[in-house]
Amino acid sequence: MAPSVAAALIQPVEARPSIGKIKYLENVPLIDLAPLQMPQNSSKEDAIASIAKQVHNAMKEWGFFVVVNHCLSPDLWSNLKKAMAGFSALPYEEKKKVARDLRNPWGYNDKDHTKNVQDWVEVFDYMSTEELEIPQNMEPDCKETKIMGNLWPEKPDDFKKICQDFSQESVKLMYQLMELISLSLGLPSDRLHRYFEENVAYVRINHYSPCPHPDLALGKGAHRDGSAFTLLTTDEVSGFEVYRRSDGQWLRLRPIPNSYIIVAGDVLQVWSNDIYDSLLHRVVLDSQVERYSAIHVAAPSYHCVVKPLEELVDENNPANYGEYKWGEFFMTRRISNFKKVATDKGQ
Repeated sequence: MAPSVAAALIQPVEARPSIGKIKYLENVPLIDLAPLQMPQNSSKEDAIASIAKQVHNAMKEWGFFVVVNHCLSPDLWSNLKKAMAGFSALPYEEKKKVARDLRNPWGYNDKDHTKNVQDWVEVFDYMSTEELEIPQNMEPDCKETKIMGNLWPEKPDDFKKICQDFSQESVKLMYQLMELISLSLGLPSDRLHRYFEENVAYVRINHYSPCPHPDLALGKGAHRDGSAFTLLTTDEVSGFEVYRRSDGQWLRLRPIPNSYIIVAGDVLQVWSNDIYDSLLHRVVLDSQVERYSAIHVAAPSYHCVVKPLEELVDENNPANYGEYKWGEFFMTRRISNFKKVATDKGQ
């Protein structure tokens, strides 16, 4: 065991990456969103229909696709990366002032776990909206509510504004993609809108520091996202890998400047009744250079009841899932992660 990697971060042998045998995905499902900026006419409608078909094919085969020529300025991500770099450079005691806890799942965390193994990453999470009213507890008959709000550090001075600028713009892309996904399922473009009123969409900024033994740890262990879908952007350092079901291979994506990777999550798998599968993915580390990325998580409303969409269920295609409440699922996952950290500290 390498002494420079704590035991809590060492992956089981079967989950460790093969650092010397990187395989890249050569035919990335790349979708050009430039037609969305066209004036409204029949040509635009045809272009959108074509994009929706591309979305369908990519989601069916891979569970993700990459978009270019979207509506977001590259400055949004470059500014966010600089802000996170400034925050990451602060003393640990300063960062801990905005650490998330059992009462509030937003803010700083450097003890994320995936499948009971700690990830080699520090993150900062914040909601697209500043505050959200939710039930006081997860009891079915709970009438009392509480306010869940973002935590912001005092430094860097412009950290909060840069984060808000990013989320205010990226949520626009989130809704564009939501409509394309609806169309790709043969549904009206606004079919999913109702599930995102007072949504719990949030942004996570990731900082992966160099790891002395990247063959032992992972920046983020293999997992599927619990949300509807995720928008991921990254710097020029590779590390994001997707799992190819057909042959059990992990394939790395080469970073494409000013692009976003759109990843299908569990909610979309349930809504689509298994037409689309959520993507199994992970983040591999580098021994020499740090890496930054950001995700905008398209999470539905806290009170949203998730179940297969009625239009996609019939006698020949019965519902493959029961229903569940998104907010309860989300908070249970966050709390269990925090309790895992507390357990580790006590050992």
